[in-house]
Amino acid sequence: MKHKRRMGYNLDTHLLAAMVKTKRGRKGLRDTAKEIGNVSSSTLSRVENGKMPDMETFLLLCNWLQVSPAELFKKIEESEALFDSNTPETIEIQLRASKKLDPAIANALAELVKAAYRDNSQQSDNQQPD
Repeated sequence: MKHKRRMGYNLDTHLLAAMVKTKRGRKGLRDTAKEIGNVSSSTLSRVENGKMPDMETFLLLCNWLQVSPAELFKKIEESEALFDSNTPETIEIQLRASKKLDPAIANALAELVKAAYRDNSQQSDNQQPD
């Protein structure tokens, strides 16, 4: 019996970063953030550096860029999606964005998740056949 590979989707953060940089051009981060509305210049900088935005920021950027959110997603194999290197970062962003968590607890949980992924990655590397 053949194993069926399923596809998943992932936000193409590199494409988003390139589109934001292109549209911003020579305009400053602060001016651009004001133009977009409800986005800080530091968040905009992180997006331009390929970091995963939260959903609200992502949708604001799509509106500003005048692109459908779907255009920024790429297909990936499910096995890649499960062990995507952006997963710890995505979890960290969501933890830090939560209004219900104390920032110190959010930071501690984010570090715990990153440590678990590093440990899992090292174990996977050690189990690879020569």
